[in-house]
Amino acid sequence: MSNKKGFWLAQMIAVLVVYCVALMHIFQGHPEHRLVLICAVVMVAHLLEIPLAFAMLKGRNAQPLRVIVLTQLFGLIWWVPAKRGIFSVN
Repeated sequence: MSNKKGFWLAQMIAVLVVYCVALMHIFQGHPEHRLVLICAVVMVAHLLEIPLAFAMLKGRNAQPLRVIVLTQLFGLIWWVPAKRGIFSVN
């Protein structure tokens, strides 16, 4: 994996675009769309990643709210570079 911040930011932007498209499907009355279901599964997986993110960022003085929110949104796309010091944790 890359140690360049741009690499990780591009992935985060892509994730946000996918979430926005899924929300668009929901607001258009298509909550059963495959993308919506995939995003729901990903969000549950990210929820389960939160304890792992705290364990990986132990000793970096991470702000709990920041870890929870960013892990919920991006999962390992956020906490892996944060562990490497690419992103700030406080």
